[in-house]
Amino acid sequence: MRKILCWAAAGALLLAAAASARELPRYYQGIRPLGMGGAFTAVADDENALFYNPAGLDRVERWRMGLVNPYLEVGENGYAFYQDARDTDFDSTTEVTELLRDHIGDYLHGRAGVAPYFVMPNFGVAAVGQAVVNTEPHNVAYPEVDVDATITLGGHVGVGWGFLEDSLRVGATLKYVRQSYLRQTYDAEDIASDDFEDQVRDDLKDGSGFGFDLGAMYTAPVLLEPTVAVVVQNVADLDLGDAGELAQQINLGLSVRHEFSWLTVVGAADWVDVGNEVGLDDDPYKRLHFGLEGRLARILSARVGLYQGYPTFGATVDFRLVRLDYATYAEEIGSSAGTDADRRHAIQLTLGW
Repeated sequence: MRKILCWAAAGALLLAAAASARELPRYYQGIRPLGMGGAFTAVADDENALFYNPAGLDRVERWRMGLVNPYLEVGENGYAFYQDARDTDFDSTTEVTELLRDHIGDYLHGRAGVAPYFVMPNFGVAAVGQAVVNTEPHNVAYPEVDVDATITLGGHVGVGWGFLEDSLRVGATLKYVRQSYLRQTYDAEDIASDDFEDQVRDDLKDGSGFGFDLGAMYTAPVLLEPTVAVVVQNVADLDLGDAGELAQQINLGLSVRHEFSWLTVVGAADWVDVGNEVGLDDDPYKRLHFGLEGRLARILSARVGLYQGYPTFGATVDFRLVRLDYATYAEEIGSSAGTDADRRHAIQLTLGW
């Protein structure tokens, strides 16, 4: 059992925001929005509307169900760490020390989960089961690792309605969130000890609560269909008891759209958390997102963008029953944009209708 737990700890280190870093906390990020640089507040027109802007549920054109849709996201430092961890005896303080020492200063991020959903015009439901872990080994002389891990279970129900011939759309999402988080520093002796499982269990904080999001969009009936949008997430803060809270944040978005006979092109820009309610810094450039998407007959889509100033790319192949999404982006883990980027890759396979 302890061997299994030690391997799980290694996986957690791979799936890794370090306590010393300044990554903006986020509840859930969809693969499609990430490919567009995270600019989705005024674009939302699929299941991601439940997480980005519920007003977009009124833009859903047809019903869609994702029964099984696992996703995995890993930072570029993660693979090398995983290879080294496979050859490490986690019962040995010496070998764990060597492993941590070899990765001093490496920011290790990962995210994995499932988010099954059902959406139709004006309505959607989704569940989220997700683990996010960020770690960073430090201290060459006596290696330690800062661990920031969150396990989330959530349920979401949303509605969206259009008015004024669908120029104005409003929506709301009710959500239940249960979280367990671990924010601790462990050294090699802790990890190799017989009671490491008990340490982790004692350090975990758990809590749950209900919250809701409110969103609105306005689309001008002119060329390029310019749309402005606003969403208030976690209205009045979502209290999770011992697990802390999901802070209220306000996001603004702008998008334009044009349909050719065979191609739909969408451009978007977002300013997230305009009130600086989340995170440890107030750098506005970390909160700016820009994206562009080209969609060919609902089968093939390609995306590019800027996420906190760093380039992103994404693509989707959609055969209705099977869909494959990919995105790469870089998260700023320094205190200001342009300081320290962590390049990540995310992939999701969806089976459904």
